[in-house]
Amino acid sequence: MGVRVFAIVTLVVLGAYHAMRIAATACTGGACDLYIPISLLLPILALAAAIVTAALAISAARRDKTWLVVLSLFAVLGVAGPVVGLLVVRDSPDAFVVSSTILVALVPVSALAFSFTRRQIGDAHVYDDPSLPGTTEQDGRGRAPGR
Repeated sequence: MGVRVFAIVTLVVLGAYHAMRIAATACTGGACDLYIPISLLLPILALAAAIVTAALAISAARRDKTWLVVLSLFAVLGVAGPVVGLLVVRDSPDAFVVSSTILVALVPVSALAFSFTRRQIGDAHVYDDPSLPGTTEQDGRGRAPGR
């Protein structure tokens, strides 16, 4: 599965977590016990999905140094940031949830930005390689003129 798929899955899991939080605040009684395991599982799934998204995006950006640095930086912020945030704002769960959501969301958003900005020909991704002829140096069949 591609970078875009995992990025979207990560954003969907984050959205599901926040939808579950809204539903849990409106809940009363014994039925609310259903939200306890979900409230523990969804943040872990979001963090795991962010790790996979970061790994796929970094792997795809290995030839583009700028994107490699940007994606690596956001991966570290998105994965380590919530852990550090838990230690820093442990007395304020609402602030922790908001800050962690923003930090984790940096990973899929940056991966989506990368996936939509790289040039594509068909299904193959093309990177700027000075040794390859440019599109202006090719005839209509993808060959260099005179060949």
